Amino acid sequence: MATRRLRHARLPSSISVLRSQILRRYLSSSGPVELSHRIAFGGKDLAVGSPMPTSDKTPMLVMHGLLGQAPNLRSFTLHPDVSGGKGAEGKERAVVRVDLRNHGNSPHSPVMTTDAMAGDLIHLMDRLGIETAVVLGHSLGGRIAMAAALCHPSRIHSLIISDVAPVQYHEHPKTSPYTSLRSILDSLMSLDLPKLSNRREAFEALAPSIPSDAIRNFALMNLDATPNQPLRWRCNLPILSKTVNNWDDFARMAAETSPYEKPTVFVRGGKSTYILPDNPGHKHAMTTMFPKHQIETIENTGHWVHVERPKEFAAVVARFLDRYCQ
Repeated sequence: MATRRLRHARLPSSISVLRSQILRRYLSSSGPVELSHRIAFGGKDLAVGSPMPTSDKTPMLVMHGLLGQAPNLRSFTLHPDVSGGKGAEGKERAVVRVDLRNHGNSPHSPVMTTDAMAGDLIHLMDRLGIETAVVLGHSLGGRIAMAAALCHPSRIHSLIISDVAPVQYHEHPKTSPYTSLRSILDSLMSLDLPKLSNRREAFEALAPSIPSDAIRNFALMNLDATPNQPLRWRCNLPILSKTVNNWDDFARMAAETSPYEKPTVFVRGGKSTYILPDNPGHKHAMTTMFPKHQIETIENTGHWVHVERPKEFAAVVARFLDRYCQ
């Protein structure tokens, strides 16, 4: 019996294009995103797009927290005790500061999970040809660093975690709306940008809901105020607001992964409550998942340790690098 070759019906071109657009959108939202980054080496920034420099020092990747951006960490990455340079010749280390997804110049994505963001970090390492690296993260960046270490231990040489523990955080119902993360995000989203002309007007418009000048200045670093262009947010505010405090489940990770058995330091602010060494939950989580951890406390500082005490923070990092990351 002769066989008949079945032919697939050809879709109209408009449907085919639509299908391609949907597929590209799905792939970009479900897979890793290509993180924007900048490499510091020898106390200087390399040109954008530069390859990783040659060095016998283990490279380091640095990640900011919620509403942060890579430039926030520029002075830290250029510190001679961190990337080498003047006065620290022979200690040149490649230090890559990163914009997390939905932040800074990195792509926006509807997916905002710790697993996905850890995948972004490993994807960046693959792009840069980095086999293993020291990873430093502050707050949200620290959570991503811990997740990457638990899920990809062979790729993470060691960890420096700034003022965050591997526990789930929930804002207390009585948290002041002036300092609540969700309230701050809601305040930013409420700004009617088309009616504003510059950052100063935005700064003044936020005063009733965010009285702190420091918090307003920090948050408004996310506002792109390019001259002769309409104001726009660099960060993906709707997604950040929708997913705040819901990015991870370290209890699940602890059950599904093995402990990370490499050097880890938790750097805490003495006035901060994000890492409480005597809290049974914090202590158990750190000991169970990161058994080789140590804790360094920088006194008289809060959550933004690297901003409030930059010299002391750099000194703690330098000691860790000298001991474990030659």
